[in-house]
Amino acid sequence: MKVSSSGAKLGSAIISSTCLTAAIIGLGGSGAFAAQFITIKTTGTLSGTIELPRNNPNFNNSITRIDTDETGTYYRNLGTTNNPNYVPVYQSDYLQVETRPDGSLHYFVDFKGIPFVSFDGVLTSPVLSGGQLTPFKYQGQLAGTTFQGVVQDEFNFIKAFYSGTVTDPDTGKQYQGTFEVYGYGERYSDRNGSLTPTVFDFQSDIPGSPTITSLTLSNTPLKNLSIKVPIPVDETSIPEPTSIFGTLMAAAFGIIIKKKKDMSAKDLA
Repeated sequence: MKVSSSGAKLGSAIISSTCLTAAIIGLGGSGAFAAQFITIKTTGTLSGTIELPRNNPNFNNSITRIDTDETGTYYRNLGTTNNPNYVPVYQSDYLQVETRPDGSLHYFVDFKGIPFVSFDGVLTSPVLSGGQLTPFKYQGQLAGTTFQGVVQDEFNFIKAFYSGTVTDPDTGKQYQGTFEVYGYGERYSDRNGSLTPTVFDFQSDIPGSPTITSLTLSNTPLKNLSIKVPIPVDETSIPEPTSIFGTLMAAAFGIIIKKKKDMSAKDLA
């Protein structure tokens, strides 16, 4: 599947055991096929280095507010609700406090979100095979980007394109082409919140000046992976608008002729 200068060209073909039953299609292209989509939900893992984008190496303005204790320490519960096991995860020097309406104190730390890109990303999933991530241009500028995302309340795998084969686990059907993929990892507060990068890893607490600008992922699990699969639909089975209009006009004309005949028959009587 070719990649245009502006990005990846989406499309798919349905593969059967004996023949190719649908042609590869492209978004925005003209022809006898139009696309509708199904979304396959699954899991996957990511590997590669994530880094701040060179064209805009700024932590973004979206704020993640995390409750802490009076020392600015966040604790994650590795146990259960009935049998908790709180362990310290991160301590910030930028503790904030406010008074609640009931007079109690609320301690928290604000973190900036972290936009990132990767140029060597590898995506694996039980439903993906025979392919790899297809590079595109991040914001139309950074060629060779294999995926992009942002770390906020959770690790957000926002955009990538996989060229290869995807198998629908519900139907067993296989689709071959280039597919948009996206998903997310564990939330920072989840028991498994350390399995994917968080704002703690980037040390982006406000008003500090973060020094962490890149991290390496190694088979980092995605809690959710969505694969957008274009399904070709033959437009030749859809009547042309002019044909529909002509049918309606013919029907209206037929009604007029019938009325005239009825009136003539009445006059003769």
